[in-house]
Amino acid sequence: MDSRKQEKCAHPSCSCMAGNNSKYCSPYCEAAKNTTEIACGCEHSGCAGTAK
Repeated sequence: MDSRKQEKCAHPSCSCMAGNNSKYCSPYCEAAKNTTEIACGCEHSGCAGTAK
């Protein structure tokens, strides 16, 4: 059993929770880790940073 506490995605514009064994919620956020963005492009329905 993984006892690691789930944390927020490491992408600053994203409000999602990170995936298991990852600092990011999606491949998009991992690829954009060094990019400054106003809106997140992960497209998860619950992400407060997703551009509408």
